Amino acid sequence: MRFKHYGKTAQLRIENAADLRAVLELDESFWVATSAPVSVFRCDNKFISLMDSNNDGRINTREVEDAIFWLFSLLVDDSQVGANADEILLNSISTTSNIGQDIVDVAKEIQVALGIEEKNSIKLSDVRGFIEYMRKQPMNGDGVITVVAAKGQDVVQYIKDVIACTGGALDAGGEQGVSASNIAAFQESVAGYLAWEECGSLLPDRSSSELFPFGEETAKIYDVCRLHSDKVDLFFSLCRTIAFEPRAKALLGCSDSELKDFDFTKQSDLDSCLECAPIANPTADGRLPLDSGVVNPLFRTWVDELCNIVLEPVLGDVPESLSEQDWNKVKAALESYHAYLKNKPKAGVERLAHKQLLDYKSGEMAAEAYKLVEADKKVTEVLDKTSVLEKLLLYHKNLVRFANNFVSFSQLYEVDERAMFEMGAAVIDGRWFNLALKVEDVAAHEKIAKSSNIFVLYVEVMAEKSDKKFTVAIPATSGTRGNLSVGKRGIFIDIDGNEYNAQVIKIIKNPISVREGMAAPFVRLWDFIIGKIEGMSGASEKELQKKTDALLKAPSSAGGVPGGPAAILVGLSVSAAAIGSSFAFITKTLSDLSPQQVLLGLLGAVLFVSAPVVLLAVIKLNRQDLSSMLEGCGWAVNARMRFDRRQRHQFTLRKEYPAGAIDAVHPYRWLVLLAILLIVIEALVKLSAGTF
Repeated sequence: MRFKHYGKTAQLRIENAADLRAVLELDESFWVATSAPVSVFRCDNKFISLMDSNNDGRINTREVEDAIFWLFSLLVDDSQVGANADEILLNSISTTSNIGQDIVDVAKEIQVALGIEEKNSIKLSDVRGFIEYMRKQPMNGDGVITVVAAKGQDVVQYIKDVIACTGGALDAGGEQGVSASNIAAFQESVAGYLAWEECGSLLPDRSSSELFPFGEETAKIYDVCRLHSDKVDLFFSLCRTIAFEPRAKALLGCSDSELKDFDFTKQSDLDSCLECAPIANPTADGRLPLDSGVVNPLFRTWVDELCNIVLEPVLGDVPESLSEQDWNKVKAALESYHAYLKNKPKAGVERLAHKQLLDYKSGEMAAEAYKLVEADKKVTEVLDKTSVLEKLLLYHKNLVRFANNFVSFSQLYEVDERAMFEMGAAVIDGRWFNLALKVEDVAAHEKIAKSSNIFVLYVEVMAEKSDKKFTVAIPATSGTRGNLSVGKRGIFIDIDGNEYNAQVIKIIKNPISVREGMAAPFVRLWDFIIGKIEGMSGASEKELQKKTDALLKAPSSAGGVPGGPAAILVGLSVSAAAIGSSFAFITKTLSDLSPQQVLLGLLGAVLFVSAPVVLLAVIKLNRQDLSSMLEGCGWAVNARMRFDRRQRHQFTLRKEYPAGAIDAVHPYRWLVLLAILLIVIEALVKLSAGTF
């Protein structure tokens, strides 16, 4: 095993197959990461889904080890592992196992199917092209057959009927078809419906049966009876209620308030009023009058049909009024037929003609459909083997790179490479921020990232003319804060080179560099002084304005004290004298000191203030840990991920001007600073000598 320091942490160096094998021997405590969510990786989606073998949305150490072990178990030549090759040599695949032999066989089948000249290698693009080609074929291995796959009009019609009655299933090509389960369900429904029909059929030599007590007229009698049978049941219930409580009769029908809102010139309102009323007014003897003159007008036609079509054949004659006992006889006579209808299969096959159902029941069409399903299953076997070949190609190409983004993080620290979990780079405030991590929940990420001691920008990235947006966390690792603030805009360029608008939405504030840490107390002091001066200046300006106005308006006093403009001149003279006295005091004080004492005093003051600040800044910068930012994104990280000087300038970079360009902004800045420093020293020397 070979180790190398990345981010001030010793990490396994993984460059080839031998290094990848070493991962299987490396204790998990030495891995940089032990778990990560699938969503953080930006690479081939199929590869990542294969790595997440238990489909829990995370990749852990055991899954990585299993993938590495599986890869090497199928290779007799691993020299190309880690070469980022898009193809694999067929003679490098071990054929001692059934899996290996199947992979080689299907690779050759793919070459034949795609018209590729037979050679000793297969490309990932060829494998995926074959899968795509097969998915578009009628027989595409998905277990669903469409009418396109059928031969013969009878089978085509059968498939259409199965789809119509069962809903069918969606084919991989996007067409509606049927699966084996659809065929089985359809056949079961056909058999069940025909059995139900047969159970309800009259024998040729009989005019009635238990189910059809009135022969062929039973269905008609039943339909008329059930149309408003609930109204008849309600009538008899009302009679029993009113017989017990006569006052309930006054509550029948619509209430007075409802009647007030009715428009009796509208038929719809009249019908609504009648619908609220019973089929007939309750009677003392509890019998339903069958005279159409006393029946609710809305149900008179039905009552006539009830008498002629139902009561006469069931009761033998039509009584003047219907008792509840006779009504129960009518319902009892139709009970068997009612139960029969309730047991009617709900499969939708009743739409088909009886003869068609009998043909389908024989099973000939179903057998033809099942043959197509079986043929499709053979394609499934080929596609399954093709998927294993695709998996081998993906692992062969990507596992070394993935290991450098999980077991080790070497790819993160390489200047010319991008880690699998990086989103891209942002240009904000004249700088390149070259590390961006996708964040799903800013608040949750911030709680963990605060412990990193890193200056973190949360940037919202959005596409032009689109509502699509996402958020990234970006560390600032060199330079100073500058104009970085919430609301600051810039651009974001993702890994694929697409450009987006970007805006800072939140900041975690920490020292970015030693220089910024040294300047922090002086900046805070300067801000404090400026704030106080601005506050005092505002108050003094108001007071001066007030006194000036008073002096301008006041006349000279009798005692000779000037007023008006003269008073202002006197005030200015006094102020100038005070300032001169203060300056003279400062000059005299400094003249008592030697230049060395003045310089040493100033230097001592600066060191006294800055030394602990610099020490604290150095400690904080050395404790900056990128792992906290990753953990906020859902990673489980073992190692501390520190920055060295090169890495700081790698992640946050201010570009140099092009070769030959002139720095027009500050062409002589160092000369100017040196001149100012010399002038200050000379002034201090003269002050100390008393010659200023």
